Amino acid sequence: MVFRRMAASLLAILCCTGLAQAAPALWKVSDGDSAVWLFGSVHVLPPDLPWRTPQFDAILASADKVYFETPISAEAQPAILAATLRGGMATDGVLLTDKIPAPLAKRLRKVAGQYDVPMASLLAMRPWFAAATISAAASAGSGFDPQAGVDILLQRELPPEKQGFFETAEEQIAVLGGADDAEGVSMLAATLDEVGTTGATMNALIAAWLDGTPEELGAMFMAEMGGYGGTLMDRLVHRRNRNWAERIDTMLERNEAALIVVGAGHLVDEISVVRLLEARGFTSERVQ
Repeated sequence: MVFRRMAASLLAILCCTGLAQAAPALWKVSDGDSAVWLFGSVHVLPPDLPWRTPQFDAILASADKVYFETPISAEAQPAILAATLRGGMATDGVLLTDKIPAPLAKRLRKVAGQYDVPMASLLAMRPWFAAATISAAASAGSGFDPQAGVDILLQRELPPEKQGFFETAEEQIAVLGGADDAEGVSMLAATLDEVGTTGATMNALIAAWLDGTPEELGAMFMAEMGGYGGTLMDRLVHRRNRNWAERIDTMLERNEAALIVVGAGHLVDEISVVRLLEARGFTSERVQ
């Protein structure tokens, strides 16, 4: 999540323009003689939703390199699939319905039927992977498309040599796959509790993102995460934010100007990467 050094003319333009009216939030973080730019993405969006601004495109074009959480291009899909199957499929020979309470299994069968998810596939999954599968199906059923997400659109657009990544597919899958089955069952229960409101929740999150109101986005994000437990929150957000802040610190130290595009949830609230960098002594400025 670091952003490259920009041309002096571009920096002058940005300083004069101030905040845009309504656009996804964009931060400049600097140490006096160099700067990086942080942009919060949404991984699934309605198709053809306009979200780019001239300011974002100018920074994107001027960046030497753009950093993402992990590669998700077509070329990366085999590695992602392999890592997901290793971490998400049960290896103990116990069916999913034998690991979860009977009422939860009944609800799972009902929701799987609603979203055309084969129950036979779910039975072979670990609880966390079943939760992720149902969540993805509910998202798609509500009109959201991972192929329209910020990350995949930009990775398709940029040449490989201009892209950098903070994590491998294996490392990212391990964040969820590291859950024991008890934690996974809690994730599955929380997912089934929320599946009926997926469309409304996603629409509200995307509206806050488009409006450039990270405080509102952060409140919704934290409320959503509350159902998944503190251990997952620590693995999914806190630890990764700290790791990324360390990487960005190094980039600023070597005067690397970069654009960093990571999930918007990593750039909100007091746990955000921006706040961690401020605590390290860097200066932050909201420029969009």
